[in-house]
Amino acid sequence: MKKTLIALMCALVAAMAFPLTGCGKSDDTTTRMTVEINPGVEFMLDGDNKVVSVTALNDDGSLIIAGEAFVGKTADDAVELMVSVSAETGYLVKGEASADSNGIRISVSGDAEAAAELYGSVKQAAEKAAEKFGLNAVVSQVQALGTEALREMLKACDPTLTDEQLENMSENEIIYRLRLERIECAELITQSLRDAYYAAKEYRIDLAGRDATKAVIEGLGDAYAAVKQAYSQALDSYGELINAVENARYEYFVSADSAYQQALDELYGKKAELQKQRSIVESMEDSAEKAAAELVLRAKEAAYETAEAAIKIAAGTADAAVSAAVTAMRAVETQLENLESAMPDEIKTALTDNAEAFDEAVNSAKDGAFAKFEETFGDDIAAAKARLIERKEALIAAVSGQ
Repeated sequence: MKKTLIALMCALVAAMAFPLTGCGKSDDTTTRMTVEINPGVEFMLDGDNKVVSVTALNDDGSLIIAGEAFVGKTADDAVELMVSVSAETGYLVKGEASADSNGIRISVSGDAEAAAELYGSVKQAAEKAAEKFGLNAVVSQVQALGTEALREMLKACDPTLTDEQLENMSENEIIYRLRLERIECAELITQSLRDAYYAAKEYRIDLAGRDATKAVIEGLGDAYAAVKQAYSQALDSYGELINAVENARYEYFVSADSAYQQALDELYGKKAELQKQRSIVESMEDSAEKAAAELVLRAKEAAYETAEAAIKIAAGTADAAVSAAVTAMRAVETQLENLESAMPDEIKTALTDNAEAFDEAVNSAKDGAFAKFEETFGDDIAAAKARLIERKEALIAAVSGQ
């Protein structure tokens, strides 16, 4: 497969900066545990099975973890808290609900014996929590993600990792690196914010590498003035289009005024109505009144399904807008790659000789990626969390009948 000059330099930098893990240090031991009810949540656990990071696996999961203190708890306590909050918000239904409708599915990664032991412990904790909160629930074990799926997950989080590096990492190393990425993004409580950050991180690291390339060309004087001019113009366009992509992702996915976020608000409104009616039905004994309440429940379910369809349409429209911006950016990126491939050997040699400066530029961009993102979108990060807590409180109020 074709590798551009910048890609090769980035691979070199990543190889030099890549830390070794899995060397027997107890603080490197990480277990990935997921708990799925419909809200899906990932917990990264340290060697003492205490939570070091918590990440939502879907929008409902984001709502569950909003405002909750999972980090620092034992795996057992974290599962109990998730069951408690899921009951409060109506994802787990009290009363006469069948156990099948109150499914709690848990996966645990790692050594088979240790995973089995941990699962046995958290299963017992979940069952005790269900009994404590008056839930008729079934706890079951599901298969943890395989190594290849985990590689893809890590690759999305850290664009500097090469395919070769990922292939050479053990499953334990992948999970540990994923743990570090999750901790970095702890404040990005929604998937749309994380997606925006991962994309911004990738583009900004690439831009930093190309800025370093431009500096090397400029340092060679007027002998390569034509190359410098062509590369500088393309690089300026590339930077502008990166900004356009980031703005599009913000406008269509993150902004509270976006159609996507408004559709999400509508979805949670219908969710609150559905959860409330489901709680009413499950609290009733068989009777004509219950049959009538079930008809209302069917109508609430249909309204919720309509809202789900609406958010899929909003997401599709948003994806199309972002994809259009990305396509324009990729076209200029291809232009830059062609210019890099055609550079005289003298420039390529100078780039190799200045690998240390390239290394510094790329690593600086990588290290400062989150700070830059937080600086740009800090208000939106706080607003997203506030919206989730507001939606959560509305669900709790609906379920409790307040």
